[in-house]
Amino acid sequence: MDTNLSPLKISVVAALTLLTSSQVFAEAKYGDYGTETALTLARDYAGRYTGSDKEVQAADYMQQRMTIDGSNNQVNRQTFDFVAPRGLFRGQTLTSNNVVVTQKGSADTNRTLFVGAHYDSAVAYPNYANLEALDDNASGSGVLTELTKNLTGIETEHDIQFVAFGAEEGGLNGSKAFVDQLTDAEKSTALGMINLDSLITGDKMYANAGRNAYDNDGNEVAANVSLRENALRIAKELGITLEVNTAIIAPGETEPYEPYGVGCCSDQESFDSVMQVVGFEATNWGLGPDYDGYTQTENPDIPGGYTWHNPALDNEEVLTAAFGEERIAQRMRDYSRIISRLIVEQTNADIIASTKSAINLQNTMGLALQDNATDSHSAVLERANALALHTLDDAEPLDSESRTQVWVDGSQSYVDANEVQEGTRANIGLYGEYTVLPSWRVGAGVQAANQNNNTVENGIKKDTSYGIQAYSLLGGKDTAWWNTTSLSLSKHDLDVNRTVKLDGNDGINIINNSERGDADADVFSAYNELGYNFLIKKNVAHGAFLGLNYSDTDIDGYTSGNANSRTALKVDSTSREAWDSELGYQLQYGFDLMGTPAKLQGKIAYVHVIDDGLTDSLSTTSLADDQTREVSITQTDKDDDYGRFELSVSNKVHKNVYAYLNGDTTFARDDKDSSVQLGLQYQF
Repeated sequence: MDTNLSPLKISVVAALTLLTSSQVFAEAKYGDYGTETALTLARDYAGRYTGSDKEVQAADYMQQRMTIDGSNNQVNRQTFDFVAPRGLFRGQTLTSNNVVVTQKGSADTNRTLFVGAHYDSAVAYPNYANLEALDDNASGSGVLTELTKNLTGIETEHDIQFVAFGAEEGGLNGSKAFVDQLTDAEKSTALGMINLDSLITGDKMYANAGRNAYDNDGNEVAANVSLRENALRIAKELGITLEVNTAIIAPGETEPYEPYGVGCCSDQESFDSVMQVVGFEATNWGLGPDYDGYTQTENPDIPGGYTWHNPALDNEEVLTAAFGEERIAQRMRDYSRIISRLIVEQTNADIIASTKSAINLQNTMGLALQDNATDSHSAVLERANALALHTLDDAEPLDSESRTQVWVDGSQSYVDANEVQEGTRANIGLYGEYTVLPSWRVGAGVQAANQNNNTVENGIKKDTSYGIQAYSLLGGKDTAWWNTTSLSLSKHDLDVNRTVKLDGNDGINIINNSERGDADADVFSAYNELGYNFLIKKNVAHGAFLGLNYSDTDIDGYTSGNANSRTALKVDSTSREAWDSELGYQLQYGFDLMGTPAKLQGKIAYVHVIDDGLTDSLSTTSLADDQTREVSITQTDKDDDYGRFELSVSNKVHKNVYAYLNGDTTFARDDKDSSVQLGLQYQF
């Protein structure tokens, strides 16, 4: 921090404030990278004052830490000369370096968020060559490197520039040189600047805006404090105590040192006149006599209440002894958590991730509805099996009265489809049937179903549906050929859950939101199975079959999430058509079970997906900024060819009652799909 100390500065000491509760909650990985950077700067690059070899070496180290393996970021050095305006080297021409890492956004908006911290140390005490400067400002530099790492690989809408400033001490020279080379267009379209300086010694964590927070009439300018306000909101959501300068007026003064919520005296000031800024720091604006933020702490182990620029105090040994072993890691962690989230929100990375999650949800919903439509045909397939048992039971010849039947089906299923749905499904249907010929029956009916999925993070939580169905059954004991056709049209009321998860580098989680919504869908499904039994006996039939399954799914537009969430979306309607075929072999064995006919059936099939119907782009409108975006994703390779195995047992438990139990599963497939179904059919 650039500290032009007041001569009225005196020591105010008291008890050390407790660490924030967030350190218990925070994830272990947050802060690790930043802590390593900060401690290395303090231990290996003490005395890194402007113009020294140590400052050049520290710049090299910062560049190394900000260059992330596998990243497409651009890493550059900005070397600049300046005449020292004050201090030991006043009037001399010095050279320093800014390390600049640019992460490009995907939307080519030409808008940039600047994130910076200075890495140099001060020349203010005789022993300045030994100044570790752990607080001022290895701490801010450490968090800067962690932010660079955390955000690497995350798709943002806008650009980010992470800047490690040289030559801050003695005049903000590095940040001034950086701002001077920005074009007018870059300044006018900038999203703002985030600065980190001196994060350890201070009793309290702060986020303050710049002096442009107020207009000439003293009114707060909302556009110039949004970074600060968003930071405060995020900290509150994370359970971290973050404060602002409360603008206490010192005795004998008529105005506070800085207005309410405004900070000072670090690199954000170089940006303050051209864009909004927020400065993160740790100090104590509530300590006098000047209430100017220069007195950092009440801790009695810190003589004078501040460690700025003092080699005897601003070092690892003293700070650890005064504040405890956890202090450094806690501050690195908490600032990293707040600012990682702040950057994600300011660059709309969270909205992009949200839209991509919506694409995944639409595909998951489509697959689930396709599976449910396929399951809706099971009643007809079991009707065919029931009639097969009827032939084993020496059915009576057809007459005019027996040509028309009414039957009902009720079933309960357990479904487990990886990443699509897992839960239970209850189904009931009422059907009317007409026997055209002894070997041909047609029918139609109505069907209702309810499915609850309890463990799905991104998918349908509840599906309540109703629809109509028509079918045709061909086959009998006197023919080797058989064919089952089923058509269904259903309407679905869906309770859906969408998980928006955004992980940074090394898996550090930044966003993990759950967005609920209600959607409506219409599904038309057709299933046909044609088979030929090579061998037919009284109790045994086996042969090949060819199946074709088609579904057309229309999901209406809906709102996912509530208006208070940045990841809430209005999702446009989508349509998908899916086809698959299967070629298989079946074996049926009829037997007597306690005087009633029963059948054991096994089917194995090769399934080929003709068209999976998955969407790779989607148009959504963010509730956060009311902007419509179309985002695309690259679909991962799906299993277009896999196997399916089904085993079932059925029993005519009464003259008019048929019970069945079947289970099926897929194999040679990454996403396994299994189900178990228990049902009853009753013919009036």
